[in-house]
Amino acid sequence: ANEKSSSCQAIFGAIALLRTLPGLLRSPRRWYQCGVKGFVLAAGFGRRLSPITDTVPKPLMPVANLPLASFSLRLLAHHGITNVIINAHHLASELKNGLGDGSDHGVKLTWSVEKEILGTGGGLKRMQDRLADDTFVVLNSDSIHDVDIDAAVAFHRAEGALATMVLRQSDDQREYGQIEVDDAGQISAILGAKRPGATIGGNRQSFMFTGVHILEPRFLEYIPPDVETCINRYAYLKALGNNEKLCGIVTDGYWADAGTPSRYYQTNRDALEGRMRLRYVDPLSAYERCPERNVAQVVRLGRGVKVGKSPDLLRPPVVVGDHAVIGDDTTVGPFAVVGEEVKIGRGCRVEHSMLLPGTKLPPMSTVCRQIVGPCASIPVE
Repeated sequence: ANEKSSSCQAIFGAIALLRTLPGLLRSPRRWYQCGVKGFVLAAGFGRRLSPITDTVPKPLMPVANLPLASFSLRLLAHHGITNVIINAHHLASELKNGLGDGSDHGVKLTWSVEKEILGTGGGLKRMQDRLADDTFVVLNSDSIHDVDIDAAVAFHRAEGALATMVLRQSDDQREYGQIEVDDAGQISAILGAKRPGATIGGNRQSFMFTGVHILEPRFLEYIPPDVETCINRYAYLKALGNNEKLCGIVTDGYWADAGTPSRYYQTNRDALEGRMRLRYVDPLSAYERCPERNVAQVVRLGRGVKVGKSPDLLRPPVVVGDHAVIGDDTTVGPFAVVGEEVKIGRGCRVEHSMLLPGTKLPPMSTVCRQIVGPCASIPVE
């Protein structure tokens, strides 16, 4: 009787498992990514966007009124990675207030506040205990990516790699980090440093590093504790010199670095012109009114926007954030992003520019090809 009961239990258990398989196959990240954590690097000073970043954390600078860091957080959430660590140093309190616990972006944030800045390597090393149990994904907070993280993690695990860099074809590869990959997908050179025994020539291709890593916990053993280090120029080179298995996977999705004035402007322009096609978020979706006939005529207005009288007030494409106020006889656009609670005085002209949240523009001001914050502005070259 006991044997018969055990057999029945085994059969019923198998049937129950089979019933769950269709759901697992439809949403593989439910089980495949369950242990994977995310880490978003956000501790930098943002010096290339100074003096605006003297008072505004770069990860909070908006693209179409969505904070830069939100893109990385939402990408992780889209792939089922909701346990995310984010480090902070410069303007840490402001950054924490802006992102909170991460719930608005689909994740649960654990904050790592560094008293002394530790760099991309030291920041990860500081949280080694929290990253010790499984594969983790690292992203920058000032870049926007459309990377298939599920595919990248699957490739990384199938190859048994210690680390996998997400790469892309680009003419800017020397500026962002030139990585050479062989036919098997293994990295043979990083920033000019070659794997021991690698021969000159051979069938290798060169790519640009996107800033997205897939790492195993053991990789952190290559980073010294309590010192500022660069993960690319220190840890990766140590691992490469030790002949560890480092792989590269190539993506062709949207990618943008918003870390300089010209690139920040171009990233916003990509959003306004509909070139920022992301599978996990539409940066223009959270607006009440969108009376456009096509992308080139986009006008998006947030909640509670007050618009003055003018025969030619909004020249598309334009995005205006929540509770912004635009005075009479003012022209905004083309290619203007007006942040939340911005106040633009009477008789102003704003075009090809970004006004960050909380900015107040005096009457009769002219703003052209500038990024303007509450306390400073910088030109877009």
